[in-house]
Amino acid sequence: MKLFISYAHKDESLREKFDTHLSLLKRQGVIEAWHDREIKPGTEWAQEIDSNLDKADLILLLVSSDFLASDYCYEREMKRAIELHDKKVARVIPIVLRSCDWESAPFGKLQGLPIVTGGGIKPVNKWEDEDEVWTQIVKNIRKVAAEMKQWVEEIRARCCQKILSQYSTIQLLNQTEITVDQLYVDVWLLNRSPRTFLVSEDKMLEKFDLRNDRLGLGDRIKRNEGMAVAHENTRLLILGKPGAGKTTFLKHLAVDCSKGKFQPDLIPVLIELRQIQSEEWNLLDAISEQLALDPQQTQKLLVQGKLLVLMDGLDEVPTSSFRRNVQDQVCDLAQEPKHEGNRFTLTCRTQIIETIPQGFASVEVADFNSEQVKTFVENWVCASGLTESEIAQQWQEFSDAIEANPALKELTVTPVLLSLMCWVFQDSGELPTQTALLYEKGIRLLLEKWNDRKEISRWEGGNEVYRKLELEQKERLLTEIAAWKFENPENFVLFEQKDLAIQIAQILKLSNVQEGEAVLRAIEAQHGLLVERADELWSFSHLTFQEHFTVRWLTQLSSEQLAQRIAHSRWQEVLKQLVKSQPADRLLKLMKQAIDNTLVQDDKIQEFLNWVREKTELIDTSHKPVAIRAFYFDLVCDPNLYRTLYRPRSHTLARLLDLDLDLDFDLNLDLDLARVLDLNLDCDLYRVLARVPNSELALKLQQLKSQLPEGFSTQNCQASMSWWHSNGQAWAEALRQVTIKHRNIGHNWQFTEAQKQALRRYYDANKFLVELLKHEGAGSVSVRQGIEDNLLLPIATLQERFPEMYGRDEIRE
Repeated sequence: MKLFISYAHKDESLREKFDTHLSLLKRQGVIEAWHDREIKPGTEWAQEIDSNLDKADLILLLVSSDFLASDYCYEREMKRAIELHDKKVARVIPIVLRSCDWESAPFGKLQGLPIVTGGGIKPVNKWEDEDEVWTQIVKNIRKVAAEMKQWVEEIRARCCQKILSQYSTIQLLNQTEITVDQLYVDVWLLNRSPRTFLVSEDKMLEKFDLRNDRLGLGDRIKRNEGMAVAHENTRLLILGKPGAGKTTFLKHLAVDCSKGKFQPDLIPVLIELRQIQSEEWNLLDAISEQLALDPQQTQKLLVQGKLLVLMDGLDEVPTSSFRRNVQDQVCDLAQEPKHEGNRFTLTCRTQIIETIPQGFASVEVADFNSEQVKTFVENWVCASGLTESEIAQQWQEFSDAIEANPALKELTVTPVLLSLMCWVFQDSGELPTQTALLYEKGIRLLLEKWNDRKEISRWEGGNEVYRKLELEQKERLLTEIAAWKFENPENFVLFEQKDLAIQIAQILKLSNVQEGEAVLRAIEAQHGLLVERADELWSFSHLTFQEHFTVRWLTQLSSEQLAQRIAHSRWQEVLKQLVKSQPADRLLKLMKQAIDNTLVQDDKIQEFLNWVREKTELIDTSHKPVAIRAFYFDLVCDPNLYRTLYRPRSHTLARLLDLDLDLDFDLNLDLDLARVLDLNLDCDLYRVLARVPNSELALKLQQLKSQLPEGFSTQNCQASMSWWHSNGQAWAEALRQVTIKHRNIGHNWQFTEAQKQALRRYYDANKFLVELLKHEGAGSVSVRQGIEDNLLLPIATLQERFPEMYGRDEIRE
């Protein structure tokens, strides 16, 4: 208890005797006494007196005629003491030293000391035994100190009971309630240098690794144990994404304080800033409400340094201007020198506030490590009442599932995503092998049940509009938002609030942009799927959410629309990004279907693809069928390819191609040479004849070769040209008929320029699809193999193999 002694300097000797009798109370730590002789040289004495007067719990007025006559004692110290007493901030006791008309003074209504038997006041100098009177006074001061201590303890006990009643349990996503201690995992925090958060899109893009920082963690320094950081810092700002564990950590601090495990001498006060209803809100009043005290009494506890003030959700204050107002109030209260003994801890979503509050250490909740994931899952399943062996078995099954699928393991680093996994695991008895299925279940659970859990009423306009939407409408809204932004490859993550609000208003056909913004706020409050990273700058809380919704959007496009995206270089980059991170069996199958459907109406091209299939089926080779189909496709559609292959033929072609393919290559080349009158034709026919001795094909080719004039070569160019001009067209046609009959090669497809372009687009799209299949985790093994086995096939074959996908009326899963 802080004791302030106000006296006239002419009563110095009596004050010194009194000070001597207070020695035991000081030694025992019952009181901290102060008077003006404690003022150090060079100190502003008036300011020092006022400061200690305001801090005092008990103000003793050593009353005498000199005290009443002193302008400073009477006009300054005494009047201020009475003000504090009337506000119940401090208690005032007059101690009458010498006889005077003290009863008529403003403090005359107060019970004074020393008291004689039977009541009444007898001045100190009238007592025969001086030690007796001072002893009586000291004992009364000890009694008052005990009463004040009891008052603080009663407040603490009441607040601790309230904390334990309200926050000692947490409701899991599946409605199961468990204690904070049962679920809580040590939260590791990341130190951050105090700085102003970046709020412009360009500046944030410089720091934000859009492609690799999938959880939006950004630059970090090092990890520290959460409780240790809380012990070390009296002013602490805890940052993190939605669902990172900020609120759970804050509740754990409050519960541990209430149980005497953390700052046991302080009174815990937890304020949920999302409950703010009016911009007239005042922090001191909010603390007083939690304490069930009037503001003057709360101010007294603050001056005494008795409070642990925990404030959750600065980001959930309705507007940026109101948020700054709340932040300023927190700073003002925490920075007040007379409040230095208290502790203030504030939580906020990362990069919502513009500046770190002055004097606050800023830290950020880190992603879970493997040990924390294990503890979290075990605590979750423990809430179901399982035995230790059953818990161990459940964890092993969970662990095996995430280790076998890196895409699943990525979800475990954040509590909210890990909670979804635990929920699905508990309900289904297993984790889906495809994260798309997990997202489907998890997001639906969030969208269906998260609204009721939040119980946020301050955004009623947005809530009212948003809550009227059916689940499918909410999913469509998020799907459209995600895909719309992904069309910008340079910045597919960050949304300007105005643009996003306009997009929402257009999708939902709202009357104005303000309603779109209200819906945006509702999504953030109710689900945390979208988050305001800086003032009016938004993104999905996790890139994986946006990717999931974009994959869903792509799977809902028509074949024609999807084929257009596949052919576009900008969307090809998006698709590469998506299949790297989102196993997408359905998307890959639909892409294959869309590519095939681009040529379904062209009978000649379908005839050509059927020829490619037939040629492939006749070849006895160790190569994959798709590789053989690609060879024949290129043999017809890309003359540059087989000419390129021909040049280094003697070195590599024989090793790369089987004999049948090599022969077809030579025959096709001879036909091409005949068409362009390459004078090497003669020697090329010799090479083909050497490959097919003693056969009907060899006989026909020998007959055709014999029709060529002697010396058909560059040595007799003029004569050769003259003969070719007269006989070449008929001779080349005869050669073509021979190759068609005996090798089914050399057809004159006579594709139009439009058909050639369509075939090139078709081939390039299939080539891109093959590139996607090469990415690890891009679809299940069976789907990837199935797509590869059915590339470059005519639609009739695909309809026969997959009637559900390639029927007359396209059926989409």
